[in-house]
Amino acid sequence: MIKRLTSLFGIIFVLAVAAVFVSPVTIQVGRVVNSPQLTVQARDLNLICPGAAINSGGTSGTSVGSFSRIGAANVFGTVAAGAETFEQRYLADGYYDSYSAETFNTISQDGTVFATRGDSGEQGSTMINVGQVQKAVSPRLNGLLAASCQAPSPEIWLLGGSSATGRETLLLLANPSLVDITVSLEVFSEGGPVQASGLSGISISAGTQTVVPLSSLIPETRTFAIHVSSSSGAVAAWLQQRTVRGLLYSGVDFVSPATVFAESMVIPGILIRGAADAAELKASNPDYSDLTPVLRVFNSGESTATFTAQIIGATEKTFGTVIQDSVSAKTVQDFEIPALANGDYSAFLNADQKITASIRLVRTDKTKSPNTDFTWLQAAETFVGSRQLTVPSTGISKLTVVNANEEPAKVTVNGVARVIAASSMLVIRVDNAKILTIVAEDRPVAANLVVDVDGMIGNYSLVNYKNLGGQVSVRVR
Repeated sequence: MIKRLTSLFGIIFVLAVAAVFVSPVTIQVGRVVNSPQLTVQARDLNLICPGAAINSGGTSGTSVGSFSRIGAANVFGTVAAGAETFEQRYLADGYYDSYSAETFNTISQDGTVFATRGDSGEQGSTMINVGQVQKAVSPRLNGLLAASCQAPSPEIWLLGGSSATGRETLLLLANPSLVDITVSLEVFSEGGPVQASGLSGISISAGTQTVVPLSSLIPETRTFAIHVSSSSGAVAAWLQQRTVRGLLYSGVDFVSPATVFAESMVIPGILIRGAADAAELKASNPDYSDLTPVLRVFNSGESTATFTAQIIGATEKTFGTVIQDSVSAKTVQDFEIPALANGDYSAFLNADQKITASIRLVRTDKTKSPNTDFTWLQAAETFVGSRQLTVPSTGISKLTVVNANEEPAKVTVNGVARVIAASSMLVIRVDNAKILTIVAEDRPVAANLVVDVDGMIGNYSLVNYKNLGGQVSVRVR
């Protein structure tokens, strides 16, 4: 018995040593397929424009759900040399015209899609940039509508507008694709997420635009942010807000998408004009109570965000102000920016978590009709390197370039080298109907273009739209 136990323990010991020191045997069934590397070309870059201003209510102004275009928008832009073919088509109307590499100018009523092939170099604003402007004059809509045309996206945030008494905001949704798309909306107000019927299942037919009157979804809502999302395709979106003061239609604007959610951001181009006229109108008539510039802050996070906004003037003689406050989770808040005299300013924001922000800039001139107009300035993307923008052929256009760094920044604007001091800005008037090239040499800067046409105001965001290509590994199982 003892001999058997001794033999058993000996066998166990030998097996244990073998398990430790003998290399394991790998058994492979079949042949392992290597993951090939494929080069994926960037998709063609499409930019979509909103088209002419939308008039609601039909000819009488009282027909619910009736929308029509007023006049036509002037569409302008640049396609760079080497960008191969360039096509323009109206939504739902097929291809309209084609261009070689050039600066172009055309008229659009129904909205326009511009397409450039993506296989001719790096995409971005130096390859193609497009904007539109329209001076709308009608019995029920007056003002300047300006917007940078945008690339379609499955997700868009819009920060601006109002559906309070005397204010109308329309949501414009454009589908440039060949298939129908369904989108859903999330709305955030001062009280948090808004629960309302009609926010989901909004259908946009292929190659068309759909207009959604927000007054029917969120009536009497003064402050809000809109989240547009699609799981079936990419769309473009804008808000169109108009202001009515009694019987006077005085101001309209296209609100472009917010592109920056960050702890630090800048809003260039707060060009205050007509401050004395605004103060006089506000004192004499409560319908003009909104002539003070407003900072709108949206907190998409799960906890309260605390922020500081410094409104800084372009010169030592231009005195700004500071706003320190907080915004609760999932809410939007408006903060008046009081006591700004005529001059050029920009906003520098810092928060303890990611937020986004915009500013409603009002232009007032009692000698004009309408005597007020407004535009929503969005937080601007910062960049190093080259960006391009095409200046409209009408009005007075001013470029604001902001350096939010703690050291001076070197920039070149149309070949002219300049240095922008730390936490400062450059404001220059630029030539109409020209290509505007801004090169940030060493530090990131942000820029915006504000245009004034006969006392009416609009702005263009400098956005570097591009589709990405690259190397993709394909794993075969």
